[in-house]
Amino acid sequence: MIERHATVNTVPYGECNLATKTTLDRETWLQKSLDVLRKEGIGGVRVERLARDLGVTKGSFYWHFEDREDLHASILEYWSDQYNSVITNNPGFLEGDPAEGLLAAMIVVREQGLDAYELAIRTWAESDARAANVVEKIYKRRADFLGMLFERMGFRGLQAEIRTRMALCYLSWEPNMYPDEPASRRSRMLKLQHELLIRK
Repeated sequence: MIERHATVNTVPYGECNLATKTTLDRETWLQKSLDVLRKEGIGGVRVERLARDLGVTKGSFYWHFEDREDLHASILEYWSDQYNSVITNNPGFLEGDPAEGLLAAMIVVREQGLDAYELAIRTWAESDARAANVVEKIYKRRADFLGMLFERMGFRGLQAEIRTRMALCYLSWEPNMYPDEPASRRSRMLKLQHELLIRK
């Protein structure tokens, strides 16, 4: 049995909370960068702005990053690892019953806010080749992960592909389309979506 509320190594959905940090580490800079990216786009992710928001001098930035380009590359790596690989590279979701594995992964994505920066990253990728390359790789990895689960459920060909696409779109974009939906209703919708996906 897979633990549906498995803990993953991500910062919870929302703003970076400095009150819980004893030191200003690399992760704090990266999480704040994602918060600014979501609000203002990549143009707003500037060293001066980040340092001001974090209440430190610019010198602190250079303990962790060489320059702004290094920061941008690190943001993409951080998003890939902390908001994607924690699902796609987690063997726990692929062990045991695949339908339960899918539901567990769907719940973790929602409850941990792993979809929080989806729109911001995709928007950045529209004007940046490096970001676009990372997004393409991540979406392929997600599709491979979901496709593997559906194939283990016995779906083949187009039946597996359409379910993979539906699950991928749902997990990536549903909160952006219905941002004000109450959590209780979103939870019910998730379970209904899961029932539809695994129905034969």
